[in-house]
Amino acid sequence: MNSAMRNLQTTLVTALKADAGLSALIGANRIFDAAPKALRPPYIVIGRHDADLRDAQETQLTTHLIDWHIWLSEPHRCDGLNIADQLCAVLFSVETLDGGATLVQSRNMRTESAITPRNGWTRILVQTQFKLDISTV
Repeated sequence: MNSAMRNLQTTLVTALKADAGLSALIGANRIFDAAPKALRPPYIVIGRHDADLRDAQETQLTTHLIDWHIWLSEPHRCDGLNIADQLCAVLFSVETLDGGATLVQSRNMRTESAITPRNGWTRILVQTQFKLDISTV
């Protein structure tokens, strides 16, 4: 299951980094596993990636929840939601994964927005779900 997590995340991040529309909104190479200390937003951080194995007779399904945090350095929810739309468009256009797993389903579970009182930055959380069949891996 760990290799499925790694392969899914690598495939998704590669697709996001290659997307010209997303790069136009946040800049090139602005997707990270952890929030950069000295870099000012905009950027996207993978906040969490959880996986759960569902074993069936003929298949092994894994459900992956991935939290994507979109950060902007000013209070602009609309700009953040536009980035969220592009993020989802790219994520849900992925059809094949590295490593042999089959993508069965992908969807947006929820989206939330907040303006942080400390610095006025905008944070948009997009929680996505991916279901994989790893029985062929």
